Amino acid sequence: MKPLDGQINSKQTAANTKTQNPIWKEPRKKYSEKDLESLFPKKDKQGRRYTTVPIHAPGETENGKSNQPFKGMFPPAGRHWRTDVETLEQWDRDGLIEWSSNGNPRKIIYADEREGMRVQDIWEFKDPQYPDYPTEKNAEMLDLIIKTSSNENSIVLDCFCGSGTTLKSAQILNRKWIGIDKSDLAIRVTIEKLREIQGDLFVQKTEYEFLDLTNTKNELQENEYSQTETY
Repeated sequence: MKPLDGQINSKQTAANTKTQNPIWKEPRKKYSEKDLESLFPKKDKQGRRYTTVPIHAPGETENGKSNQPFKGMFPPAGRHWRTDVETLEQWDRDGLIEWSSNGNPRKIIYADEREGMRVQDIWEFKDPQYPDYPTEKNAEMLDLIIKTSSNENSIVLDCFCGSGTTLKSAQILNRKWIGIDKSDLAIRVTIEKLREIQGDLFVQKTEYEFLDLTNTKNELQENEYSQTETY
């Protein structure tokens, strides 16, 4: 089934690779205010949002460090500590364990230390309402694709760069890039889009080399024609 406009399946994207070791980072998105209130309902004295999770997990262990006593207590029946007791002790010293009124320890997870929510397999983005180019795609969607499948200084190739949105995203995310298109309109729109980028401490000012291959193509065609005439 063909995906709807503005939708992309992340699992399908992960499979479209020609290398044995592709770059793939778990796609995440920033928490909304509603997400923060729901997922991190508590606040500490400094106003940092957090939640707590159990420090034990299902399954018993007979050997190893995950079944040893912590603060004089063992894991509940049928469970084991999520980590070794030394780490639990360090968490407690660092104030990262919250003790309930009945002495139940739970690990503190701060919202500002998380990378955001995992993105579901179906991504939904709306294409621009007033595009600069007919096939222009959503910039946030392209940002997510580039973040997920490349590192800083990776090379991003867009063989049909159209509006230049992919190249702009690559530039802002500190990737190197190559854009190709034979449409004069696409080239003009792409150049204008790249000019919109304002260099700052984190984003390099856009510097690129524009290669016009029109004459080269004509010369190749003329050479082929001349060789045909010779034969």
